[in-house]
Order: sequence, then C-alpha cells, then structure tokens
Amino acid sequence: MTSPSNKLKVHVIRADGLKHMNHFTGDHPYVTCGITQADGKVETKVDTKPVTEGDTLNPIWDETLELESWQPGETLEFIVYDKGLLGSKTEGKAILPSDFFYPHGFQGMIAIIGLPDAKLAVEVQVVGAQDGE
Repeated sequence: MTSPSNKLKVHVIRADGLKHMNHFTGDHPYVTCGITQADGKVETKVDTKPVTEGDTLNPIWDETLELESWQPGETLEFIVYDKGLLGSKTEGKAILPSDFFYPHGFQGMIAIIGLPDAKLAVEVQVVGAQDGE
C-alpha cells in the first residue's frame, strides 16, 4: 500500500555563517534541495539561484522551490554549494526529517553539517495530492 504523493513548497530564505571558499572569483552560494527516499536514494532535486552580490557569507535567497512526489517519511536534504569557475564546492549539508514538517509544516533554522555555527533558514509546507492533476 503506497501513500499518495504530495507536493512540497520549500522557501529557502537565507544562510548564516558560511565560509569564504572562492578566493579568486568571490563566493556565489546556492542551495540544492532534494528528497531522500527510504532506501537512501536522493530523488527529486531543485536549486536556488546563486547569490552573487551583497553579503555572500550570510546570503539571502528568498526563493520558493517546489518538489513533486514527496511521501511521508521521506527526508529533505539541503546542500549548500559555492559556485566557482570550474564547478561547485560543497559548503555543507542540512537535513530535515519529515517528522519536523509533516503534517503541519516547518519554519525555522536548521544546522548546516560541516560548518560550525552555520544555519539555514527555511519554511516547508506540505501541499496535499491534487485530484485530477
């Protein structure tokens, strides 16, 4: 018996406390949000746009991303990257288990693993399976 899939609206607001990683080109941080399934496989992924101006160590994205085909029990994984000339470097990762946002949503800061004192501000809203879509 499979649960109906839901859509998630994920508002990636900002990060605090990122590291300076690109010494020549400047920092251009962005976030990838993915759904980690029960088998550990990361399925759907969406990205914010890189922040290229302002305080790139405390960037503000203020972007809402939509993820399809999420099911209760699946975890959200946020990876913060720094886009450079030759590719992207990983700043760190943040995990949000479904218990924190299902069924009532989540709004707050989550720790970025790999960066002491760094946090990612997000809001997550579960949108039920739509009939006829």
